[in-house]
Amino acid sequence: MPTDALVLAPVVLAVVLVVSAVGKLRAPSASAEAFRDLRVPAALSGSLVVQALPWVEIALALGLVALGGLPGAAAAVATLVLFAAYLVLVVRALGFDEDVECACFGEFAPGRISRRTVVRNAWLVALAAVGVAAQSPSVLTRIADGLLPWWWLAGAVAAAITTWLVVGGSSAAVPTVEPTAYADEEGDYVRYRTPALPIMLGDGSTSTLRALSAERPQLLLYVSDWCSSCHDVVEAVPRWRELLGPVDVRLVLADAPSETALTSADEPQSLHDTERLLNESFGMRRTPSAILLGADGLLAGGPVVGHDDVLEFVEAIAVELGVAR
Repeated sequence: MPTDALVLAPVVLAVVLVVSAVGKLRAPSASAEAFRDLRVPAALSGSLVVQALPWVEIALALGLVALGGLPGAAAAVATLVLFAAYLVLVVRALGFDEDVECACFGEFAPGRISRRTVVRNAWLVALAAVGVAAQSPSVLTRIADGLLPWWWLAGAVAAAITTWLVVGGSSAAVPTVEPTAYADEEGDYVRYRTPALPIMLGDGSTSTLRALSAERPQLLLYVSDWCSSCHDVVEAVPRWRELLGPVDVRLVLADAPSETALTSADEPQSLHDTERLLNESFGMRRTPSAILLGADGLLAGGPVVGHDDVLEFVEAIAVELGVAR
């Protein structure tokens, strides 16, 4: 059996594991929300598990390429078990009543779980199964001994398919109208001018972000019906409106008014970003997110992304207004 040709399976898996780990480490709140949205059993979704997962992925990546013999086989089997568990979770999530958004690769590949997600994860499971058979001797040993013939071509094809399934196939990007860096070199918040982005209101009329914030500050909360991490945020809106008095607290949704149960035509109306202009312009590609527009025509705070960060952001606004409880 040309096992040397299979050596790229653990190499590709190691790259995927490292990308996944780095994405989780760069957006830790996304991992916690993913566990919650996927309804991972409580015994497997504690804070220690969430914090340890990216480091486990990095350790497995190192084991796949550096270890041979029984240790290498153990790393390969553990990788297979991990990817199989991921596959079970996404297949299970497709059966939920609501759609589920999962930052499976941290901040690198957020999005709704779909059949494509299942295909991607099934492919990774298949590669992990191949990797179990390609671990003795280790990848590094084979490279050092020059035991990698033309079968590298087959491995390259596998790498290309894996890359496309993991990060490819995304929709066309929407042009941004403002930079998404909101701090200067000293770490001070930079107040860019509020863009005149068109936005639809809950009653079907249209306006712009600049026009909405011309008289009153606007706290925009980007949420969705199918994001379980958004439930606390949505439920807190009436309380926040009372607490933040002079600030209009508005829900922002990617769906048209007729397509979501969160639509409101009562002031302050819900906003509907059907063209994804707002979330692309401000980099709020995951729910829940929040941003504060000042009544002086400048950004006043944010954007922030993630359940915990949104709650802390609102509390900071309340402190600034002197109304914190």
